Amino acid sequence: MKLNFRRLMQIYTVVLLVLGLGITTVGIVSSVSSYQSSLEQAENMATQRATETVTRYQTIADDYAANITSDGRRLTNIAQYFALSPAAYAQYAITQSQGEGQYYNWSNESSTFMMQHPEVKRLTLTLNVTKAKAGQVFVATQKKKEGQLLTNQTVSPDFSTSLINPTDATIDGTLGIDYDRSTLDQQLAAIDARAHLQVLVLNNSGVLVNHFSDSSVDKNERALATKAAKNDDFGKLHDFTVEKKELPNEFTLIFVVSRSGMRALMFWRVASIALLGLFVLALLSALLWVTFGRYRVQLNTILATVKTVGNGDLKARVPVTVDQSDLSELGDGINRMLGDIDQYIYTIYQLRIAQQEANIKALQAQINPHFMSNTLEYIRMAALDADQPELANVVYNFAALLRNNTDFSPLTTIQHELDFIDKYVFLYQVRFPDRLAYQITVDPTIAALSIPKFSFQPLVENYFVHGVDFSRGDNVIRIKSWREGDLITISIANNGKPLALDEVQSLNKRMKEPLAGDQSTSIGIQNVYSRLADYFGDSFNMFMTSDGLRGVQTTIQFRDPAADKGGHDEKSNDR
Repeated sequence: MKLNFRRLMQIYTVVLLVLGLGITTVGIVSSVSSYQSSLEQAENMATQRATETVTRYQTIADDYAANITSDGRRLTNIAQYFALSPAAYAQYAITQSQGEGQYYNWSNESSTFMMQHPEVKRLTLTLNVTKAKAGQVFVATQKKKEGQLLTNQTVSPDFSTSLINPTDATIDGTLGIDYDRSTLDQQLAAIDARAHLQVLVLNNSGVLVNHFSDSSVDKNERALATKAAKNDDFGKLHDFTVEKKELPNEFTLIFVVSRSGMRALMFWRVASIALLGLFVLALLSALLWVTFGRYRVQLNTILATVKTVGNGDLKARVPVTVDQSDLSELGDGINRMLGDIDQYIYTIYQLRIAQQEANIKALQAQINPHFMSNTLEYIRMAALDADQPELANVVYNFAALLRNNTDFSPLTTIQHELDFIDKYVFLYQVRFPDRLAYQITVDPTIAALSIPKFSFQPLVENYFVHGVDFSRGDNVIRIKSWREGDLITISIANNGKPLALDEVQSLNKRMKEPLAGDQSTSIGIQNVYSRLADYFGDSFNMFMTSDGLRGVQTTIQFRDPAADKGGHDEKSNDR
């Protein structure tokens, strides 16, 4: 058997390994794809949320500036706030309200704005030098909501908008707000991709107004990105991937991803999946070998014992373990069968039988066909359970031969006879798989034709006894049957040991001679010729030919007793 249990287990392990590696590879590819998708999703969500934040705070600044410039008197009032002392400005606001019927106090307005917008950290307002003193800046914070005037100050607010005088369309000043950056950081932290991702927001003046980094970014990476933003030189970030996107109001969103960090992250992702896959493969392989290890040892022991018996040691027995497994029962059954066979062989040698039929019947009387059939069927099922289909097929064919031999019917059909020969030759082919081939072809119109049993088998057996040479690798035997009108022809040809011309003539002459008394048990060609000639009468003919170089061909011809003419389609069995 070329494919034993160990080889089968190795194949299963290789298949398991290939499947495991395939699944691991798919997992790695999926992980890489998932990383790319998560990074892209994080960038899209960061863009969306940064856009919303920029738009919101710019709208707040624009709306408040529009509220101030909606009435030119308010700009005049604010200009007085910059020019007068606090006490004088308070008196001015009261006097203005008495004349105009509307009280407007810039400190109160600032305080109201800061209370309405707690997310605004600072409100700044500057006026042109013609409206106020140079360097004066109004600054309000959440701690000092009413604000105060500071001098010699330079401010760069996150969001700014011009104060356009509605009277003459001149720019009277600039309103700016700074927002609480933790608000946007919290929104971005919710989409933490852990991909060494940094998100920088620059306003329309190129000032960094927000810098977010996920938890995988270290301080050095953050410092390099901050420095590049301040110097407006992202080209010096050699180990980083930089992507810029334009936001509303001329703001710029910049994504910075560390290449080395990304490679390290991908390495650990791939390594973890690979290690997990290898661990699972090793675990499954170990479980497979441990589970079937003892089963494999027992089966190998049985096969070794059967091989020893096949080599002639009829005293060999299968070591049977105490556990009640199926292989233990199989081994016990084989041992009983070998003991019975050994006893039967001894009995056969003690019997001296004159006739072949009496010899066969005496042997069959000693052997219980039902027991043999059941035992061989048990071996076949055990081989199937052990995933040994070739061994099961051998046992099946051997059992079929035994059933045929214990069938005492004098007649059979051409199909059954050739099926019997098929199984007979197949068992030889199992022993010599690379050295023997055969072909059996049956004309379906003559398949059911009755003939004496064992009409062709002795001729095939004669080839294996005298003609085959298993030292060669091209042994071939061909059996073909066909009809021409009511003439039936069976040809049995091989490429074995050839016959000389005088040997062919001698055999063709001797086969036609009547059987002598001491030849009545012959199973050779003379016996075949005699039985077929008696059955088919004068229409029967049989002869042998050989070219003297290689092989012998035996041809059998006779008339169909029923003259049943049919088609010429053929059924073949090639091995």
